[in-house]
Amino acid sequence: MNVEPAKEPTRQKGAINSLQPEDLPVHGWYRFVLSYPPHLVRQYLKEFKMSSSDIVLDPFCGTGTTVVEAKKNGIQGVGCDAHPFAAMVSRVKTNWTVDVAALRKLFKGILNKSEAVASKHGVPALGFVSLLLQEEFDFKANGFCLTPDEAKLLPTGFLSQRPLVRLLIIRDQIESDCKGEPAAFREFFLLALAHVIANGAGNFAFGPEIYRTKAKADYDVLGHFAKQCDLMLQEMLVLQKSTFSKTPSSILLCDARDLSKVPDGISCVITSPPYPNEKDYTRTTRVESILLGLLTDRESLRDMKESLLRSNTRNVFVKDNDSAEVLSFPSIQKVCRDIEDRRIELKKDSGFEKLYHKVVGHYFGGMRRHLRALKPKLRRGAKLAYVVGDQLSFLMVPVATASLLSEVAQAEGYKTIGCNLWRERIGTKIRNSTTNQTTVRVREEILLLQKP
Repeated sequence: MNVEPAKEPTRQKGAINSLQPEDLPVHGWYRFVLSYPPHLVRQYLKEFKMSSSDIVLDPFCGTGTTVVEAKKNGIQGVGCDAHPFAAMVSRVKTNWTVDVAALRKLFKGILNKSEAVASKHGVPALGFVSLLLQEEFDFKANGFCLTPDEAKLLPTGFLSQRPLVRLLIIRDQIESDCKGEPAAFREFFLLALAHVIANGAGNFAFGPEIYRTKAKADYDVLGHFAKQCDLMLQEMLVLQKSTFSKTPSSILLCDARDLSKVPDGISCVITSPPYPNEKDYTRTTRVESILLGLLTDRESLRDMKESLLRSNTRNVFVKDNDSAEVLSFPSIQKVCRDIEDRRIELKKDSGFEKLYHKVVGHYFGGMRRHLRALKPKLRRGAKLAYVVGDQLSFLMVPVATASLLSEVAQAEGYKTIGCNLWRERIGTKIRNSTTNQTTVRVREEILLLQKP
């Protein structure tokens, strides 16, 4: 039987966006695979001369790298994200005032009760020698299954039956034991469970796109959950003794194109919006979002997608009109035409391929709306760093994201003060009539803007 033990908490290694050892606390609790690293945030906090009197904003905060790093440096941070899972992760990672003793007491109860329930229903601890491990049980009859609507949202093969049951047992125990407790307690344990899903229990990995891996017959979910909770509790104790433990921070669940909830007086922005490509960002955290109850059916998924910046064909809708914001930009319109011309030339006629050129228009139009909503929230002279990447996702037509976004920002009254190379992806091949192949370097850059 292919049973996998619990993994020690692991981190990304080796790349320019990897976590450095000193950054593991908090940042390592849960992190998107393509997140920029904390040391990049430190670089621009220093370059922009931020201090304790300033407020740093990340309007596409994801799992909270900018806000966490601002807090670690004694600077107030505000984060926004329209994805409920991302917002939850960021809330947990920036709340350093929770009662650790109360959390640890709850933690022990959740572990003991989950183990008892699992054993009762035929999935005892993996170290427990029992014939029950070889038997088949009707988990649906015991209530340990996804609803039909949730099951439809789950990518095929991303979770095996027994790990799923173990995850649901712990999730239900968290929900039960945290009733009447502060909401932060429940979210703390759910984040630990999300870490287990993404770093061991699931049949998926990232390279950098999410892909399905070999199915696990079983996995030590409870053991991994126990180790992750213990790690987070230990790190929380250290954080609470730090000089900056009470530095304020806030996380807002909102569309980056409507920043009415954001406070005034923002001193700087350090962020990375989605890139215009065919990456469905909701799929990256789909399993966690379903198991944590944040996505329950197709309607909830659609509602969430509609609140996101348009960046791929999976979140473009008939009534979208963000592209109208950039009709007067010849450079953007040329890219849209080039994509559509290439599609016609290649006779690509699928529904998604017919949307490629529209995605680019909606993307830059949405970014214009974002920059417009942001401007009144900024102090005069505020500086902004946007990590963005050039793209070849739409039939290999180049999309110079930083350059085009700079044009959009200038139209909204911002000044472009720089554009720094962050990294290059090498090895993309384009067919060429002469050489048959050409290697293309795709740049990720940090676009630097300023409110005059």
